[in-house]
Amino acid sequence: MADSPKHSIAYTAPVNPPGVEPKLTYALIWEGLKIKVGAGQVFVGGAITDTVVVSQEKDQLGQDVTERVATFADGNVKTRERCTHYPPIKVEFLRYDGTKVQNIISEGAQGELYMTYVFDLIHFGKNPEESEAQKPKDLNMARVAVETTLEVMREMVRDGKIKRFVSS
Repeated sequence: MADSPKHSIAYTAPVNPPGVEPKLTYALIWEGLKIKVGAGQVFVGGAITDTVVVSQEKDQLGQDVTERVATFADGNVKTRERCTHYPPIKVEFLRYDGTKVQNIISEGAQGELYMTYVFDLIHFGKNPEESEAQKPKDLNMARVAVETTLEVMREMVRDGKIKRFVSS
């Protein structure tokens, strides 16, 4: 594992670009992220085909922690992840192979909301050149994941699966 090439990538998108409805609030996005932990395939179906929650507990700091097994479409690989909630801005997905993914809600200078996904990736079985060549594909994957997640959250608000009355 220590010899495998690694790289980090991040992608940020505005949560509420002009003309997009319904507008998502911090509270609505947070509710969506909590749902995403237990049903990743609903949000990023092209990448995750199944999610099984193994356990839910509080860590030593009182934060919600969900252990899950996500099945990834690429190779039908099942990966165990420890998902730690940092309300109301971040969920961190730590895979037991050392890979880490963060879903972060942030606010800009004018109060606009952004969604950022940060991926700390390990490319097992690849040499450094192959890992470097993977970066554009990984960045596109991050872009699609962020944009698809936001669209699914909007659909859930429209369908009442995420309630509009959630306070912000």
